[in-house]
Amino acid sequence: MASYMIMTPPGAPADDERARFIADGFSWGAFFFPGPWLIVKRAWLIGIFVSVLQFLLLLAATMPGGFSAALLIHLALGLIVSLEGPLLIASKLSAREWTLRSVVPARDLETAEEIYYSNAEPSAQEGHATPMPSPDRSSTGRPGAAAGLGFFESYGER
Repeated sequence: MASYMIMTPPGAPADDERARFIADGFSWGAFFFPGPWLIVKRAWLIGIFVSVLQFLLLLAATMPGGFSAALLIHLALGLIVSLEGPLLIASKLSAREWTLRSVVPARDLETAEEIYYSNAEPSAQEGHATPMPSPDRSSTGRPGAAAGLGFFESYGER
C-alpha cells in the first residue's frame, strides 16, 4: 500500500481539482530510466545531471574492467531516483508555494482520491482552508524538527 501526498496550488481550496496526488513509493519508470523520468516530471536540472551521469556510465562500461562498476553505479542511481524521485517532486512543488494538504494511505490513485475528497473539511470546501504545517518545521516551530518522509531524512535524530 502506498501513501499519497496531496498538494494544492497556492491559494487554492483543499478540494481544488488541480490538486496533485504524488505517490510516495517505488517507481519502476524512475528505476529503469532515471534521467528521462526526472526530466518528464519537470525536475530539469537534476534530470539533466542524472542523464549526463548515465551517459558517462555507458562510456565507462565500454572500458576494460569498467562494466561491473558502471552497472553497480547505474543500479544504485536508479534505486535512489526511484525511491526519492516522488519526494523530490513534492519538495519542488512546495518551493513553488504549493500546500501539502494531507497524506493518504491507499492501494491506488482512485482510492486515494476517493478518501481525500470524501474527508474534505466543510471549511475547506468553502475556500477557508487551513494548510498543513510546513514540512521543514515541526509544530514547535523549530526548523529541522519535523518528521521526515524521505529516504535521507533524519526523523528528528542527530
